[in-house]
Amino acid sequence: MPLPSDYPEFLASDHLSGRTRDILVTRPEDDRLQAPRVLSPKAFAVLETILPVLLPQEDILGNSPLNLAVRIDTALAGPRDGWRFAELPPDVTAWEQALLTLDDLAQAQHSMPFPALNASEIGQTLDELAEGRHGINAANRLTPEQMQKWSFDLRADAIECFLADARVQDALGISANLNGGDGVFQGFQTVDANERESFEPSPKFPSAKPRDKTFP
Repeated sequence: MPLPSDYPEFLASDHLSGRTRDILVTRPEDDRLQAPRVLSPKAFAVLETILPVLLPQEDILGNSPLNLAVRIDTALAGPRDGWRFAELPPDVTAWEQALLTLDDLAQAQHSMPFPALNASEIGQTLDELAEGRHGINAANRLTPEQMQKWSFDLRADAIECFLADARVQDALGISANLNGGDGVFQGFQTVDANERESFEPSPKFPSAKPRDKTFP
């Protein structure tokens, strides 16, 4: 697959397998989806509102942020790793019910839908979710304990989808994918912290620090 001209140089490396390269190149295509795959429009609108407060992207990606809401919805539509908190229902159900719980809570506490809240109110809600202070004891909604557990999944999936993008990996100097190639496992010779090999990209984001490649 030919590389787009605006894509990071590390994608052309022979230390990257063709399969991984194709995945990284085509992943941004999901950003152009106009409708969610598994979440309801109402739940998706809540997710779109909460993510920019939870994970601001401007410092790393400038005015071209990832559509994290679409990427999370796409991930929910695909195969999952099978791990979840025992207190929560299956992933798609948990995300749908959690997001609708947030919307119901916004209506009850602020007399407006969740997408109408300002950034300060959303940030406070995120903090209080982590403390187990928000939830609804009703059918098809999540209790405070469940919402607390789901808030951990929210953070984990947002970070995972963000770091899975080639532009983010390039900006932060993440080289964990550069461990082989097609038909050969080349790996790393230098694995000490703060050491980089010639084929590894350097961080372009000023505060990104080199890290030990034994823990990618």
